[in-house]
Amino acid sequence: MKSHMENEHIARLIYKCIVGMTLLPEESAELEQWRKADPKHEETYRRLLDPRFLEREYRRMNAVDPVRPMADMQARIRKEMRPRRRMRWATTLAFVASMAAMFCIGYFWDRPLHEVSDRPSLAQQLKEASIVVGKTQAVLTTPGGEELALNDDAEHNMRLMADNRTGEKTHEARINKLTTPRGGEFKITLEDSTEVWLNAESQLIYPESFTESERRVTVRGEAYFKVAKDSLRPFYVESGDMAIRVYGTEFNINAYAEENSIYTTLVTGSIALRPLRSTKAELILTPGHQAIFKKDDHSTSVRSVDTKAVTSWHNGRFTFEEQTLEQIMRTLSRWYNFDYEFDDDHLAGIIFKGSAPRYAELSEVLSILEKSGGISFHVREEKIIITTD
Repeated sequence: MKSHMENEHIARLIYKCIVGMTLLPEESAELEQWRKADPKHEETYRRLLDPRFLEREYRRMNAVDPVRPMADMQARIRKEMRPRRRMRWATTLAFVASMAAMFCIGYFWDRPLHEVSDRPSLAQQLKEASIVVGKTQAVLTTPGGEELALNDDAEHNMRLMADNRTGEKTHEARINKLTTPRGGEFKITLEDSTEVWLNAESQLIYPESFTESERRVTVRGEAYFKVAKDSLRPFYVESGDMAIRVYGTEFNINAYAEENSIYTTLVTGSIALRPLRSTKAELILTPGHQAIFKKDDHSTSVRSVDTKAVTSWHNGRFTFEEQTLEQIMRTLSRWYNFDYEFDDDHLAGIIFKGSAPRYAELSEVLSILEKSGGISFHVREEKIIITTD
């Protein structure tokens, strides 16, 4: 195994090649000798001279800081990074060159040279197990029990929903159920122009038309609401044993069945919370705060939070603020639709803090966790196994 000093020297020679600097004759000979010494060295050399590889690895290595989170990544980052014209690629290449020295040295310093190209192909394992990124999909269950499959085709969805409506006012409310599966998300606009984003494995129960006195829906799982103002008709959201009264506002509710609490986060406006069928006074929540409703004793506590982090999922990001690996894997498993298992139970309690693109391939997100947490992932019998390095 080469020493760190030798690794650093080779890294600097490769850096000079990346940025177009001319090597001295003796330097060229050294690099040539190193490349011929092992086929893996040649493969490493070619990969490090590939700007796309450098940029991708740089983002992966710096995507999560175990001490503090990096700035929010842009939604659908892979699309944005795709070069659209020659000028954009030139800019990207300049960026790669500017960070290549630090990257090359860190790349070799962290790992022996013979290990550089020996990383397990987690992406291939996930592909073979058919574990892919989530998409826009939901099932609308009509009052008559018919199930309508909705997808990312807005015109198709509008046509199905329009055909489902009666267009008549009736004494009995016609109740719809909108359900997203694991690996799905969906946005719907209700009759009063209220917008609702449903996260994976969630459900919204709502009437086809609201009454003249109130607007009331039920949520299971996670949803982001942008409620239309209507002073004559208060908007109520019920979830489990908790009710929320809304005053034209934006908020997020996380009420998955497997969680011990219901988390309600207010972005703008004002909301009031109280247990269902209770005479307790309402708790008024102000923007920038999160109410934590415990399911066992119906008690509620309030804390200040970063609302952008809590609600980032509906803008195309995963943002984990002091969450355990168990909580993170639960979130990822809903979106990418997979089962998982810890080889060692203590791994479930490791705390992470960081951000990752929601629309990236799962291998990219897991690589971020591997880099920051001293853990590794592999697939066994179509289940993701989490182990220590």
